[in-house]
Amino acid sequence: MRLSELIEAVGTRRVIGSTEREVTGLSQDSRKVRAGDLFFCIRGVQTDGHRFLNDAAAAGCVAAVVEHIPDNLPEEVTLIQVDNASDAMKAIAGKFYDYPDRKLKIIGIVGTNGKTTSTYLMKSVLEAAGRRVGLIGTIINLVGDEEIALDGGSVHNTTPGALELQQLFAKMVNAGAEYVVMEVSSHSIHQGRVEGIAFCGGIFTNITQDHLDYHGTFEEYLRVKTKFFADLSSTSWASINGDDEHAGYILSRTAAKVATYGIHRDTDVKAEDIRLTPHGAMYTAKTPQGTVDLNLRLTGYFNVYNSLGVLTAALSMGIPLDVIKVGLERISGVSGRFQQVTVDGADFSVIVDYAHTPDGLENILQTGRGLNPRRLIVVFGCGGNRDRTKRPIMGKIAARLADYTIVTSDNPRNEEPYQIMKDIEAGIKEVQPPVPYTMIVDREEAIRKAIHMAEAGDIVMIAGKGHEDYQIFEGNRIIHFDDREIAKAALEERFHG
Repeated sequence: MRLSELIEAVGTRRVIGSTEREVTGLSQDSRKVRAGDLFFCIRGVQTDGHRFLNDAAAAGCVAAVVEHIPDNLPEEVTLIQVDNASDAMKAIAGKFYDYPDRKLKIIGIVGTNGKTTSTYLMKSVLEAAGRRVGLIGTIINLVGDEEIALDGGSVHNTTPGALELQQLFAKMVNAGAEYVVMEVSSHSIHQGRVEGIAFCGGIFTNITQDHLDYHGTFEEYLRVKTKFFADLSSTSWASINGDDEHAGYILSRTAAKVATYGIHRDTDVKAEDIRLTPHGAMYTAKTPQGTVDLNLRLTGYFNVYNSLGVLTAALSMGIPLDVIKVGLERISGVSGRFQQVTVDGADFSVIVDYAHTPDGLENILQTGRGLNPRRLIVVFGCGGNRDRTKRPIMGKIAARLADYTIVTSDNPRNEEPYQIMKDIEAGIKEVQPPVPYTMIVDREEAIRKAIHMAEAGDIVMIAGKGHEDYQIFEGNRIIHFDDREIAKAALEERFHG
């Protein structure tokens, strides 16, 4: 597409160079620039894209969108000066990809915990209804069973950037998707990554303490998180967890057509007669359209809530109860979410989960406790350069609910791992009488310790990283590390060594 056509979508302050150049791609990362790209100099949280303009020019970009004109102008690169490069990028990306979000029905999943599992459940229900569905989330981007990769490599954000989103939407349109179900993080809302997307509806799972390193206070986190629902139009729908103490705040902010769900309060959709087993959850859902008995292949009260949120959303979309039942009961597990790691002959259970917040850790430990193990052993840590206040809270939760706690490293980033562990230990020491625990910095050693100390009938919970297959250390050094692989190897060694 001609540069002159693209910049019709934005107000420009100054143009230096020819606008009759062919743009074949868009990029905001100088490391991924290809010949023919239009490069956006974005001022981010950690760095300023203007610093990498010359790198982008050397990689072959034909033009760049800037907020200020640099002293040393790159040769052969047209510069488009605008007031706000992020806003310009969103507008240009929409035009470049032919506004793919307008051709899709997009559903947002918002909450501290449960977003990933809810996207898979929602996708399954829509597919049971005969729809072709895209999924955008923490683990993977999909259309049907096919992974959709971003040009130039994958992204690790829960919600991709505005440019990457338009690219994904375009690929999903080309793949025949009608619906897209996507996780929507508080960071993406605050940074405007999803601004302007006309969501047909959204699901609110819950909100508990997280990301206070970024948002500062819980009140600000709540305001930002629930802005998603405040931005929904009156033609949209919202499925709201009525048991969450902040549900009323959300209901007061949204113009969407709301339906509530829950277990304890008087809600539009309610779960009754809940029975949990190690392999699933059974309950009766009472709805305005009648009752339905569900036999999920996911366990835990948190998955009862996740399925209720999706069931309520599906009813708002006019999907029949019998179809919803088929979709919910199809899902047997989600990578790194209460995922069992097994080998032949093992006489105790090992479960890997992404729980990395106080509420998430409490949920999986309460679920584990409800399975009546001989002992419940937990291995977990907390990420560096993230909310420090949750560390002692999680230590206290582990000490209160587990029989034995092993505190270890997570993604320490630029913090000293042992100091992070000491912050967790402070919470463990608050529990009286004192409970048994140990601290092992090396995560592999900690996992092996848990598996070799476990006995018949025990449950070992390995929390914090779930599907992640890496660890991040000082200087952004990344190594391959997968809790599931380590646990599997330790079990093989223990029972088949």
